[in-house]
Amino acid sequence: MSGKKGTSTFVMQRASAVILLPFAIWFLWMIAAKSGQSFDAMAAWMASPFTKILLGAFVTVGALHGRIGVMEVIEDYIHGGLNGVLNMANWAAALGVIALTWWSLLSI
Repeated sequence: MSGKKGTSTFVMQRASAVILLPFAIWFLWMIAAKSGQSFDAMAAWMASPFTKILLGAFVTVGALHGRIGVMEVIEDYIHGGLNGVLNMANWAAALGVIALTWWSLLSI
């Protein structure tokens, strides 16, 4: 592995963490503000295009952030042919979470 790849991974991990922070604050604030509301009120909130975009972006960035972290663990502790298989499974899991999230949000 070259030094450039490690640096770009480090920067991407930190950048995604910084991007996640306002999403997490917004999400926690909204969950606290909406606690105790009826199912219909929550469904109406979730149906808002603004909410869909923010939730989708939150999960997308979170899944990619998680993928980077898991990739680092795989590269540090798994050697041999299993490394590539696990990295492919890691990508598939992240993309699956992203696809399922957006499909779910768009079907509300």
